[in-house]
Amino acid sequence: MMKQLKQQGCLEHSGQPKMNRRQLLAGAGSTALIGSGLLALPNWVMAGQSVTDQSLDGAEVWISAQGNEETGYFASWILDGEQQPLVQSAASQFRGHGLAQNPVKPSQAVMFSRRPGTHGLVVNLYSGAVEQVFECADGHHMHGHGVYTPDGNWLLTTESDYRSGTGKLIARNTSNWAIEAEFLTHGIGPHDVRLMPDNKTLVVANGGLRTHPDSGREILNLDTMDPSLVYLSLYSGELISQHRLPESKASIRHLSVADDGTVAVATQVQRAAMTSNSLVSLGAIHRQGSEMVLLNGPDSLMNEFRDYMGSVAINNRERIAGFTSPRGNLAAFWHLDTHELLGYHAFYDVCGLTVTRDEQHFVLTNSAGEVRELKATSLREDRKLRRQYDGKHWDNHTFTLTLPKQTV
Repeated sequence: MMKQLKQQGCLEHSGQPKMNRRQLLAGAGSTALIGSGLLALPNWVMAGQSVTDQSLDGAEVWISAQGNEETGYFASWILDGEQQPLVQSAASQFRGHGLAQNPVKPSQAVMFSRRPGTHGLVVNLYSGAVEQVFECADGHHMHGHGVYTPDGNWLLTTESDYRSGTGKLIARNTSNWAIEAEFLTHGIGPHDVRLMPDNKTLVVANGGLRTHPDSGREILNLDTMDPSLVYLSLYSGELISQHRLPESKASIRHLSVADDGTVAVATQVQRAAMTSNSLVSLGAIHRQGSEMVLLNGPDSLMNEFRDYMGSVAINNRERIAGFTSPRGNLAAFWHLDTHELLGYHAFYDVCGLTVTRDEQHFVLTNSAGEVRELKATSLREDRKLRRQYDGKHWDNHTFTLTLPKQTV
């Protein structure tokens, strides 16, 4: 596949990573045990049973970047066993953001560092072992998201060449994690990327924001920012279409894709760059071949989002797109087809959002270690399902995965 990519005009990789895997793992501390090429991390928090229990075969997993400066940073996941949930963690040495699961080797997941980080963490969902740490090439940083190709052979990450500001998708061979190709995203600051249901098209959220590691997360191009939603060919990187919102200061950040290809878009407004105080819609719906449709609600509610949507997730069964605003301490829900506001839920610092495997509930997580579930049919909380994980600090995004059957 990668030879095909190169033949069809994608940019070839140049440059070398700044830090190798061994150097990064050396910072894991004296409790880390290295053996057989894996980093075994004795930091699991278990409740009720062993991670090797066969009852966990096929278990539903909720996974998130987790931690803070005091506790350290991890990839952490909740597994629903037969007795009670357990939490498993792998230390990362960097603050993570988004995650992805290998569709062919589902015991493997990757956590991506948030801007302006430069590393990815490959973990085994059963053992909790770190299988690999990879990093960006010189002059590049990550934006926190990525996606596997359908065959599991390649991992594509959203990155920027911060010297030029060029947005890229970087293709890594998952057999050795070497960078083998690059795609242009036709924009600045590509953030989220998702695979469309046809398995041959990518949708990318170009946030439009330029940053540089020397200035941290400071935005360097507020006057000229140009966010866009783009569709690219998975196999050639060719631009299929590009779309923009009416408000150029609304940075397109996160995406969720329905089974029929409908895309829900979450934005974050750079208010300091605006010349007016008008309210801006923070969510949109897009179908290929059409214009983006803005999602609106009462001004009193829209104002409470504080110009910021953190995550978006689609419930296919009920045709609902949920959005979270940690700044507004709110989650809100719109219908994918009618674009009607259906409801909202107040929850402190809520950002993580996913849908249960049976699509009966939306799952909400926050930085205080809390987990709540809302019934998808009514959007009311099922209070008996509340959970509190003391000492855990769920970060921006939560994803639902399925644990594969263990092999002996």
